[in-house]
Amino acid sequence: MTRGPRAPLVLLLLAAACSPSSPEPAAAPAGAGLRPPDPVAAIRQQHLPNIELTTHEGRRVRFYDDLVKGKVVAINFMFATCRLACPAATENLREVQKAFAGRADRDVTLLSISLDPERDTPEVLRGYAEAHGISPGWYFLTGKRDEIDQLRRKLGAWDPDPVVDADPQQHTGLVIVGNEPRGRWRAISVLSKPVRIEQAIERVLLPPSQWPTGEAAVQAAPYEESAASQRRVGRPAASDLILRD
Repeated sequence: MTRGPRAPLVLLLLAAACSPSSPEPAAAPAGAGLRPPDPVAAIRQQHLPNIELTTHEGRRVRFYDDLVKGKVVAINFMFATCRLACPAATENLREVQKAFAGRADRDVTLLSISLDPERDTPEVLRGYAEAHGISPGWYFLTGKRDEIDQLRRKLGAWDPDPVVDADPQQHTGLVIVGNEPRGRWRAISVLSKPVRIEQAIERVLLPPSQWPTGEAAVQAAPYEESAASQRRVGRPAASDLILRD
């Protein structure tokens, strides 16, 4: 894995035009009376392509319609033969899944998408999931390479150096977390301590008044990256991926 992407997910919010008051009837300016675009729809159109994928269970699904729409999700990219950071990343996300298990107000779907779709068949990914003790609610996904490449670029999980970007061994070490119906998205190193990933998810899941903050949040885990994160991820530009709170 390498440093995070330099191209953030971008949300353009347009202000509605206001017509000046006048005692005389006047022609309305172009665009007057139109409502600003829906930010959730804008994110969907620009960053959540509805590509077809296949789960580790062998089920064909659409990325947006079946996996993301109306859900809180945590998305990362991996491949089954990765021997560097992927096993540690999977273990971190397994701890996150366990932390949210059984909590109706913390329903999070995990999506791990293969960067080696030719080798990572549904059978291979099922074996990977079983080997790592994955629970229901976490999908390992494969599909067409060009469509997966399109998806990771739209999500911001790419490197500006084309040589690095083409090397799966150096893929970006991010987990992208989002609350699709609320339009809240951000990213964090997938090799961060699991509690930090949990806090990032809570910040898209909960209203700001309920965010984990203060001394309790800090003491949950001293804010420092693991040696694995420093060595394998580099400088993730996670803040670039924040869309809105």
